[in-house]
Amino acid sequence: MLQQLCCVRIDAMCRLYALQKQGPRTATFQDEIDTALNLALGERRTAEDSDYLCRSLRRDARRTISRSRERSRETAAGRPLADARHRRLTTYGPDGSLHAELVTHVTPEETAIADELIQNLQTRAYALGPHGPACLNGLLLGESIATTSQRAKVSAATVERARRALRLYAEELIMPQE
Repeated sequence: MLQQLCCVRIDAMCRLYALQKQGPRTATFQDEIDTALNLALGERRTAEDSDYLCRSLRRDARRTISRSRERSRETAAGRPLADARHRRLTTYGPDGSLHAELVTHVTPEETAIADELIQNLQTRAYALGPHGPACLNGLLLGESIATTSQRAKVSAATVERARRALRLYAEELIMPQE
């Protein structure tokens, strides 16, 4: 009995190797066959027919790959993004599962909104005084307060006040008060 199960498993693995050689050279297909071969090595895999075992292994491999990708998306959704131009779009599937997708393109509408926000901030920065534009540029470039104050030739307190005023104004523009 044990010898028969081993022969069925070996025959199924041979079929999978043949499929790997004859099948398409796509990464998805090759990944599926590799995963199926790994699953075939499991001790609890039993079947009396190698055709059935081969189909079962490929089906389980597709499920394993799908779960792995879903888990990777969910894990990635919890991590911060390194580039501010990228963002995550999370949706819920019909079964209530969370799907996170990475959105890497910038729409024309987003560009227009960002341009309008920057123009409004520049107008406000000029209204703050001659140091305003330098403080805004320092804020946008991520400079430290000390660096900005040296470049603008004003005190650190002035830079802090200007940044605070610009942040409050940006907050008003983005989230208008009701």
